[in-house]
Amino acid sequence: MSVWTRLVRTVAPASPVLSLPEAKRHLRVLHDDDDDDIMAMIAAAIDAIEGPSGIGIALSPQTWRLSYDHFPCEIIVPLGPVTAVTSVSYTDRNGSPQTVPSLRFDLDESPLRIWPARDTSWPEIYCEPGAVKITFVCGYPELPQDLRWAILLLVGHFYQNREAVTYDLKAMDLPMGVSSILERYRVGRFA
Repeated sequence: MSVWTRLVRTVAPASPVLSLPEAKRHLRVLHDDDDDDIMAMIAAAIDAIEGPSGIGIALSPQTWRLSYDHFPCEIIVPLGPVTAVTSVSYTDRNGSPQTVPSLRFDLDESPLRIWPARDTSWPEIYCEPGAVKITFVCGYPELPQDLRWAILLLVGHFYQNREAVTYDLKAMDLPMGVSSILERYRVGRFA
């Protein structure tokens, strides 16, 4: 089973990373007729970049949970940038919920890897699906300007190319600048 299918966002971002007025200014749209469409395009651009369906990053602070059926040698968090590990919990051999008391990890690493504290090992668990749960916070406290630009470029692309089928081959490709920007932020080997 893919690690991406084991991720669930538990707390969404407090606010969108790009506002409607910012997008309209970029698009040079001075009327309100397309506001709903532009908001949908902003959401689509963010979804194309963010999370498991994107390149493995969170654009703004949010909380996620990663589930495993057992403890691997090391836990690899495929989403980034991780700013905090809230907990690593598990179901013990008696079926009771427990939390691993101490862990080793380096928040500067991407993807983040987590191990039990030095000279300890992972505890024994009850064998069941999702017996191990890692809760973590990830996302940029302030969105890097080039990622903001990538979102704007995608919104502009969506606004100019609204049809699913086109005869203009250039209109079918995403802007090259977007790919170039996103490749720099792609998380590890998972995305």
